[in-house]
Amino acid sequence: MTDQVYLNNYFASHWGHKGVPVYSLTGIELAKKIKESEWVLDVGCGRNLFKGTIKNLVGIDPAFEEADVKTTIEDFQTTQLFDVALCLGSINFGTIIDIRKQIDCVVNYLKPTARIYWRCNPGLQDHGNEECKNIVFFQWNNEWHTQLANEYGFTIVEIGQDKNRIYAEWSRS
Repeated sequence: MTDQVYLNNYFASHWGHKGVPVYSLTGIELAKKIKESEWVLDVGCGRNLFKGTIKNLVGIDPAFEEADVKTTIEDFQTTQLFDVALCLGSINFGTIIDIRKQIDCVVNYLKPTARIYWRCNPGLQDHGNEECKNIVFFQWNNEWHTQLANEYGFTIVEIGQDKNRIYAEWSRS
C-alpha cells in the first residue's frame, strides 16, 4: 500500500479537490438517499462537504482538519453502529489485501441492515499532477464490486459510471 503519511500529505497539499458537486451520482444529490433518522459514516470525508446536509453524519479523514475525527478507517474507534457508509474516493489505494482490510473495518461499524455508497477509481492516475504517479491505485471494476459485495454479505443495488469513476450501492438487509 502507498504509505499513509504520503497519502495524507498528498491529499492535504496536492490534490486538486473540486468538491462533491462534480459527480452526479455521488455528489450532493446522494444525500437525498439518506433518511433523516439514519446514522452515516463518511470514510475519507475530506473537507466534510456533507456535514450540515446529512443530519447524523460522522466524517473521518486522516488528512483534513474539517473531519469530525482525524483518523484512518483502520485506526477509527467508536461503539456507534451506522446505517450507511459513504466510501467516496477513499478506499482506492494499494492491493486487494489493503482494500479488504479497509472494507473489514467499514463493515465492522455497520448495523446488520446497512448500505454502502461507493465512488471508486478504476486505477486512473488522473489527478492532474505528477505527485499522484507515486500512488498505487487499486483497479476497481464491476467484477471486484460483485465479488467483494458477495464476500461481505451485500447485494449490489446499483452500479455504473459517475464521470470517470465507478459508482456502486451495496445493501445488506
